[in-house]
Order: sequence, then structure tokens, then C-alpha cells
Amino acid sequence: MKRNLKKIILAVACVLMELTCASLFAQELNPQIQKGIDCHDRARSGDSKNTDALIEECLKTLEPFTQTDAIACAVYGSALTIKASIVVETNAIKSLEYLDKGNEFIDKAVSMNPDEIYCRMLRLENGIEVSRTSPLKRYSNIKNDVEFLIDDEKVEELSGKDKAEAYLYCGFYYLDSGDLDYALELFELAQEAAPDSDSGKRAQKMLDKYSE
Repeated sequence: MKRNLKKIILAVACVLMELTCASLFAQELNPQIQKGIDCHDRARSGDSKNTDALIEECLKTLEPFTQTDAIACAVYGSALTIKASIVVETNAIKSLEYLDKGNEFIDKAVSMNPDEIYCRMLRLENGIEVSRTSPLKRYSNIKNDVEFLIDDEKVEELSGKDKAEAYLYCGFYYLDSGDLDYALELFELAQEAAPDSDSGKRAQKMLDKYSE
């Protein structure tokens, strides 16, 4: 069980690598919130040797805004999931607590501002990975995000790269739900939106896999 839990947390920590905050924000952010996001993104990139310190700075910086700003709340929650990966080797139970708390903050962020695309995409991607790699199933939570992006056509407001990412993860949702045909349609849209992006390439791999 402990070994499986470590795999769960580490898998969740690897999600959201392509999602870039700046390209999704229509408004200019509070400088302190931007500072917290920068710490979060540097820690998430895997390029820094000071991941622990960056996450602590992120949490400290964003915590005062988690009651009033949806983006700060969502990134705070994501940072907690990264913190879960940091402590998993020494305290797997504490790691799972961080993961649960991180999901709570991400859900809260979406409730605070249901129209914020970044919060929706962050929850969608996090939810897919958590649901696939752990006993925690988040499909009921992210169903609303898929409908927001696809049925409400919010995906059309995104850049090509972000659009590919949204279509890819919505495709994963329908694949996991058993609707292979619609999933393939979404993977095709992802590939067409930005064929050279990471999401576009992953979508092409899914198309190749299920066309064999």
C-alpha cells in the first residue's frame, strides 16, 4: 500500500507541466500573486534544486489571497500536491493529506470563479491524473469542467497550444468514461490545434494507438 501511495503522489506531481499561467490570464495579476505563481512554476518545472524552498515560498506568498482570489487559491492547491510529492518518501500518510487538501483548494477556486479557464484546466488535468493513479476518483468533479470547455465552447477562447491541451484532457475524460469514439474526435482536434506542442504530440500518439 505504501509503495502504491508513493507512485500515486509522484504521478500527480508530474501533471500540469505544459499548462502556462500567463497565456490564460486575461487580467493583470497582483504582483504578490504573480510571485507565488512564479515560485510554483519553477518548482513544477523540475529544473530547480530548491523545489522544497520554492513551494514553501509559494504557499507563504499565496496563502493570504486564497479567500479572495480564485487563481491564487488554485495555484495554492496545486502547490500542496507538489508538496505531497516532496514528503512522500518520508511520510506517505502526510503526503496523502497534502494531496487531499490540495484538491480541496482547487475545488474551492473553481467555486469562487466558475468562469476562470485556468482554474478549470488545472482541476481537469489534476483530476484525470489523480483518478487514474489513485483510489481517489475525481471524475464527478471534472465532468463539469469538461462541459464548461467543450459544451460551452470556452475552449475556443484559448491559444492553439492551450486549446490542444484542453482537447487532450477532455479526450482523456471521455476515454476513461468509455466513449472511445468521442475521445478520438477530441484527440484529433488537439492534434490539429497545435501539432508540434507536447499536447498535440500526445494526442497523435493516442490516435496512433487506437487506430492500430
